[in-house]
This record gives sequence, C-alpha cells and structure tokens, in this order.
Amino acid sequence: MTPKVKTFLERGFSTIILLGLLGGAVWWNNSLGYAILVCVLCNLTSYEWFNMLRERGAESNRGLALVAGLVYPWLMAAGMLILNSEEPIVIGGEDGPTSVFVSGFNFPGVALSLMVLFVLATFFCELYRMDYKGSTGAQALSSAGITILSFIYPVWLFAFALCTLNDSAAIYNLLWLILATKMSDIWAYMSGVLLGGRFIKRRFSPAVSPKKTWEGIIGSFIITSVCSWYLLPITTFGFEQVPVVFFCVVMPAIFILSVAGDLAGSLIKRGVAIKDSGSLLPGIGGIFDLIDSPAFTVSFFAAVMPILCL
Repeated sequence: MTPKVKTFLERGFSTIILLGLLGGAVWWNNSLGYAILVCVLCNLTSYEWFNMLRERGAESNRGLALVAGLVYPWLMAAGMLILNSEEPIVIGGEDGPTSVFVSGFNFPGVALSLMVLFVLATFFCELYRMDYKGSTGAQALSSAGITILSFIYPVWLFAFALCTLNDSAAIYNLLWLILATKMSDIWAYMSGVLLGGRFIKRRFSPAVSPKKTWEGIIGSFIITSVCSWYLLPITTFGFEQVPVVFFCVVMPAIFILSVAGDLAGSLIKRGVAIKDSGSLLPGIGGIFDLIDSPAFTVSFFAAVMPILCL
C-alpha cells in the first residue's frame, strides 16, 4: 500500500469515526448524547491548544483559555437542555412565596455575552502582567491575541453546534452539514493525488498549505456537491423540500468555508511550528485537526440561517 493511499484511508476512517460518534450520540439520546459529544470534542481541543502553546513556549494566558474552553461548552449545553423549556420553572411551596425561574435560553445572546466577558478577563490579566510581571506592551498584545484566538477557534465557534439541541430536525441537518464539510477535505486530497499539478502548475495555497492544488479543490467541489445532494435524504427535509436554487447557493458557501477552516487550522499550526495538534486520530492528528473546518461551517450557518428564515 502506497503512503498516499494509506493516508487517504486513514483520513476516511477518522472521519467515519467522527460521524459515527455523532450519529450514535443522536441515536442514543437525541439531545443529551449529542450534547456530551460536542462538549467533549471542545474540551479535547482546548487541551490540545494548551499543549501546543506550552510546547512551543508561545506567549499567552493558556491557563485562562483552557479553563474557559473546558467550562464554556458545558454551560451552553446545560442552558439549552435545562433552561430552554416551554413552561416556566416555579420555585416554592403551595403556601410559601414562589418565584418564576427564567424560561427559555437565548443561545446567541449568551454566547456573545460570555465571549465579551472572556475578552475583558484576558485584557485585565495582561494589564496585571505588564504592571507586576514585567511584560512589555508587545508581549501583552501578542499574548492577548493568542489567548482570545485559542478560545474562539475552534471551541467557541464549534460550540454553536449546541444551539440545535432542542430541535431534532436541526440536529440531523447539522450532521449533514458536518458530513459535507468533512467530505470536502477527503475528496480534495483524493483529487489532488490523482490530478494535482497536471493542468494548473500554481498551487492553491503555496504559503499556508503547499500541497493543496487547484485540481484537488475543483474536483472536491464537484464530487462533494454531488454526494451532498444525494445524501440529503438522511436529513429530515429530504429532496422534495430543498429547492435546487437554494442548494446551489448553500453548497458553495459550505465548500468555501470548509476550505477556509482547513487553511485556518494549517495557518495556526505553522504559526506554532507543529505538524499536527495531536496524535489521537490516525491520518489526521488531533481533535483540533478534525473540527477546524466544521467550526467554520457550523458557526456560520448557525448565525445566518435564522436571518435567511425571516
């Protein structure tokens, strides 16, 4: 078996594991199992970021980012599962005073609020380090940027997968989105191996990801679009309810975001001078390498779909 074929099989196997875990979690318990899996993926990614920054000695408040990455997804999952109830939660006895606990959980609003608090905490920490630890302004600015980024991408972005917890149809649609996202990476690799450099000599991203070819990107877009269309019946809306025009707009957006997420992950790994974020998954690396592109697609559509549905 050639190294290229071996790598392709490893990537395919690891992607099947991810989708199998997601699908199994949904089958086990439509909300709870899915929430646990998303939170665990976010936690493992936070730990990988912590190790990457520690090993490379990158100036950052990696402890703050680790704590936020470990706690944040569970808070959001709890909010969706516990607080997002149709009926208010009444506290108190029949004769005693009663109070009504908040009913409903505004996921985007809470996500934004907690992100603001994290940014503020990061800058407060850097101000302290400049005044009492001797950090320079350049070091503090670099540390703040890396700290915030290590929480946002992909933990904060991928945690938007939790906003579908109270809608079983949306969960299945999200699984289709993740499947389409991961297929784009697999088919880009396969198309690149078979056709890369034969027609277009210039690489797609020579500085960030030198192995990506235009033939691989074009071939992946065509194959991923066709496969994604025929896999639509696994979702709750199926063929008959998805206009072709809508699909022709959404699929390019998914593909562009998938490629951008993959390149963003490569950019970060080059920045800290490592090849893989971890070694948990054969052929891919760590969890960060697995959910870098879904973090882009999931968060984008979680943000724009409510607007499109108005």
